[in-house]
Amino acid sequence: MDIYNYLKEDHQKVSDLMDKVLAARSATRREELFEEIKKELTLHSETEQATFYAALEGQEPTEERIEDAEEEHDEITQYLEKLSTMKADSPKWMECFGEFKHAVSHHVKEEEEEERIFEKAKKVLSKQDAQNLAREMDALKKEAMQAAA
Repeated sequence: MDIYNYLKEDHQKVSDLMDKVLAARSATRREELFEEIKKELTLHSETEQATFYAALEGQEPTEERIEDAEEEHDEITQYLEKLSTMKADSPKWMECFGEFKHAVSHHVKEEEEEERIFEKAKKVLSKQDAQNLAREMDALKKEAMQAAA
């Protein structure tokens, strides 16, 4: 598996969890799902920056896009922090969650769509590099999960 498919799988996992939050009938279930989203996105962001973004740093075709993506990661982290301080049974929480979901969806679109980060990265990274980055990111995620356990 290459880094592009690895990241797409991560993106899809979080998207599915977000849909479950929106469909959840109880605040307790929303909170449980949100904690899972928070864990997944934190792991994703940290390991993506340490592998994929680091490999693209200083590369002309991707440099500006990577800076934008890192800013989007910061915005998403701010939403995670804000939502963590709110009660999941309030309309404000649901409104903020909707904004958060939009920010995550926008970030994914910026990475995956044509002429965005993935396409530009394919001009810089070899197929072998892309496969190595996927393995490296997976190993970092597993290491972080073990450390947290």
